Order: sequence, then structure tokens, then C-alpha cells
Amino acid sequence: MKCPFCTHPDTRVADSRLMEERNAVRRRRHCPNCGKRFGTLETAELKMPAVIGPDKKRSPFNAQRLRNDLTAAARKSALTPEQIDETVRLTEHRLYTSGQRDIPSAALADMVLKELLRQDTEAAVRFAALHKRFDNPADFASWLAQAVKTGGKA
Repeated sequence: MKCPFCTHPDTRVADSRLMEERNAVRRRRHCPNCGKRFGTLETAELKMPAVIGPDKKRSPFNAQRLRNDLTAAARKSALTPEQIDETVRLTEHRLYTSGQRDIPSAALADMVLKELLRQDTEAAVRFAALHKRFDNPADFASWLAQAVKTGGKA
């Protein structure tokens, strides 16, 4: 790594420490050219998959939009803001670790619904009404019966 003080192209690692709470590595470095010490923080760079909408357009995943949609679905339900934040965090984590380049919006909705059904059926029903495509009320009723019966594995 290049020294930030003298721009010497090669520095030595004096100490490395794993920072588990940040999932990162902190390194103390030493420049053999100027003798100065500095620290670096290394984290993995993960790419979030793009969301493919029903119109086949790619758009970046928007955690705030998901949070807003969950908040709207949770209105007048027992779902707490902390549970909403946890659902957003879990969804982001699953997307990061999926290794996929793109994810269809329907698959994203299913991922969120699976978590919502474990937490609050009422909020899950509202979310599904907004984010799943049902051709008729019977399809919605069938989905709901299956989702409740399987406990979120629909």
C-alpha cells in the first residue's frame, strides 16, 4: 500500500487486528521510506444485486423504500419499528450474500414476505397486497391460506 505521507509505493504491516463488530481488519502500517506509521481499515466490498421490476427495468435496491413500504404495511399492526429495521437488515444481508447480480422484484417481495409472516400476518397481508401480483381475489385468498398454513414458507 502506498504511504499517505511520502507516497512510497511499499509499506509494511506492523500489526493486524480483526474487528468482528464491523466485519473488518484494522492494520497498523509502517513506511520504510519516511518512517511514519498509519492505520488502515479493510472491509469486503460487496455489491448489492439490482432489482428487476415487472417492466424488466433494472434499478438499485433501495433500503429506505423497503423501510417505507414496511412501515406502511405495519400501520395499525403489532410490528415495531425495530422489527421493521431488522427485516430491512436481514433482507440486505440476504441480498448481499446471495451472490446474484440481479433479483426479480417478485423474488424480493417473497423474501420480505417470508420474514413478515413470521412476525406479523396482518402486515404481511398488506405488504403482499401491494407487492405481489394476483390475477383475482381467489388467487389472493389461496396465497393467504397457503402462507398462513406453512408459517411463511409460501
